[in-house]
Amino acid sequence: MKTLSKRKILGQNLVRYAKTERDVLSYTRHSFIVNLHYAFQTKTKLFLILEFCPGGDLGKIIAHERRFTEDRARLYIAEVLLALHDLHKRDIIYRDLKPDNVVLDDDGHALLTDFGLSKEGVLEVSKGAKSFCGSIAYLAPEMLRRVGHGKSVDWYLLGVLLYEMLVGTPPYFSGNKDELFNNIMNGPLKLPRSISTEAKNLMVSLLNRNPTKRLGAGPEGALEI
Repeated sequence: MKTLSKRKILGQNLVRYAKTERDVLSYTRHSFIVNLHYAFQTKTKLFLILEFCPGGDLGKIIAHERRFTEDRARLYIAEVLLALHDLHKRDIIYRDLKPDNVVLDDDGHALLTDFGLSKEGVLEVSKGAKSFCGSIAYLAPEMLRRVGHGKSVDWYLLGVLLYEMLVGTPPYFSGNKDELFNNIMNGPLKLPRSISTEAKNLMVSLLNRNPTKRLGAGPEGALEI
């Protein structure tokens, strides 16, 4: 049960995000997206009753286990990819892909959750949305440049998720925000030797700083990946 205080939502101007999450989940049914069972409100609170995922989120699991095998990461990436493909077919971009927002159901499958930063009606690869949003370690270069973004932003974040599962930290990570942002924009991508050539190639293609040249940005979309 996700409980949202109306006072807090109104005070922080978050009405749009709460409504987006409710709307997107209300008409989304997919094997790898958390199901919304009920949405209702009282005088002081909003409630979302979501599918229970007892496996926890990937953020906590990575923190505990440090990194995953490539076989395990491949499974989670494939399931998240299918979820994003379904959203993109309906011109929705997710924009908040990070380990904390991928939860595991009782069979161990990965499901996307937390749709507050999603945006509907985005038709193009590199434009259609202009909001600056997301967690700072998971911002795409075009988000930092504030030049607009589209469906391709989700493919960059898919690369970030894969990198963190295999390495244990997001790419370009730094505890200093300015250094982090500079690394995302200009820094070299450091890939451990232990990672296979196939996984390295996939990450490099997804983490391309040019959203129109990124894997998944072509006419085939998710099918390219």
